[in-house]
Amino acid sequence: MKTIHLFQFKNSIFRKIPFFKEEHRLKTDLTEFELMNIEVVTEFIVKIPDDFIFENTSENDLLSICRKAQKTIEHYFVVGLNDCDVI
Repeated sequence: MKTIHLFQFKNSIFRKIPFFKEEHRLKTDLTEFELMNIEVVTEFIVKIPDDFIFENTSENDLLSICRKAQKTIEHYFVVGLNDCDVI
């Protein structure tokens, strides 16, 4: 058995964290969350057989593997600011 990291964004599973740049990662607790568009990428740390081949595994099987994760980490990325009126 080996341990790997899988990432889920929306309804897709990836081997590497998708699409987002590190500088867009939300690193602090902000009170203005409602002013930002935030996307969540979930990281799953999973044990799999040594002969596991990501490319040969169906999306449903990958989701099933993720549900059995040893550890789950959520990563938050700021993708924009919401329009708002300042009073």
